[in-house]
Amino acid sequence: MPFVSFVVKKSLPDRHGAALDAGLGRSDVNGVRHQLAYAISPAGPGDAGDLARVHVQAWRETYPGLLPKAYLDGLSIPRHARLWRRRLMSTHEVTLAAEGVDGLVGYCSGGESRVPGEGLAEITTLYVLREAQDAGLGRRLLTDTARVLAARGAVSLIIWVLRDNTPARGFYEHLGGKLDAARVETVGGRIIPSVGYRWERLGGWVGT
Repeated sequence: MPFVSFVVKKSLPDRHGAALDAGLGRSDVNGVRHQLAYAISPAGPGDAGDLARVHVQAWRETYPGLLPKAYLDGLSIPRHARLWRRRLMSTHEVTLAAEGVDGLVGYCSGGESRVPGEGLAEITTLYVLREAQDAGLGRRLLTDTARVLAARGAVSLIIWVLRDNTPARGFYEHLGGKLDAARVETVGGRIIPSVGYRWERLGGWVGT
């Protein structure tokens, strides 16, 4: 996987146009604007604060009605920044972050599966802020992360999603994930059912 990849969504806001126009010919401007839409690159400990901000905002956008409101209201960016910093410094997980002109808008993490299975990797988190959705960014984050895991020796992949998160389930099914397992989790004092989607031949899916 390249160190940085790009996802095209739309032209940059007009406030960036003047700076581009000043340094480039008019015929070059549109292409540069598109290339700069979103860049995906590995995250490090210095990104912990931004990852925490995206985490908290994405959960509050995604889970109303699925998780307790009090739990979502109580999510703390400083606390999650500490957790992210520790996680990025002490694990072998892959974490890729997507950045736009105004900062990070999404991320994906993966590593060895928490479910026993030879050659089985797991996507542990995948979130894209609502403002950056419908641009193919979630798919690119997922496939880029899966490609790194495949390069590390993974032959299959699993991801867990809340059972009642219909949009996310449709997204994984569209990408070829097969419903494979079910379990329950406790979040905010509530028992939440979740399901797992699996890709059996990871190398073929990501083109490695």
